[in-house]
Amino acid sequence: MRVRAAAAGVIPLVLPGLLIAGCGGGHSEEEAVVSETALIPASRNPDEAEVTRLAYEFMEALSARDTERLDEILAPHARLFSIREGEEGADYRVRTREEFLEGLAEGGPEFMERIWEPVVELRGRIGMVWAPYDFHVNGELTHCGIDVLAFLKMEGGWKVTSITYNMERDDCPVSPLGNPEG
Repeated sequence: MRVRAAAAGVIPLVLPGLLIAGCGGGHSEEEAVVSETALIPASRNPDEAEVTRLAYEFMEALSARDTERLDEILAPHARLFSIREGEEGADYRVRTREEFLEGLAEGGPEFMERIWEPVVELRGRIGMVWAPYDFHVNGELTHCGIDVLAFLKMEGGWKVTSITYNMERDDCPVSPLGNPEG
């Protein structure tokens, strides 16, 4: 499912960090959940809406270095996989959930990662969100690529089991979210 603009007459509801299109009768699939950085497609399927919301929430928590919230979103044995093409070929990196959270907790420069136009696929208790992203350090675009978040519906709800992403430094498309600085 691709992101679409909010339908006219949508009633906004405010939840922590999100502005959500109301669920009144007669609204179409074009309704959208809106965060500070993106439009999230609304869905009549509550699991699809939840997985999409969690993908955006993950990026917001990541950008805020909110390791407590990320700890809640990630499954116990989650992994992160990245690939960066270099002059000498592909550079692959795998991190455990613990390595990822510890690295964020150590601090570093201010950064922000944003996703848009998520494609969501669900079947039973498994789900996937595929979305383009851009990454900014101290307000400057450093790279872009595709984020793929895999989800599993567990006892406590949907959890991210893995994140796979590529890192592209050249030819980053202009984000439909605009300049993050304003």
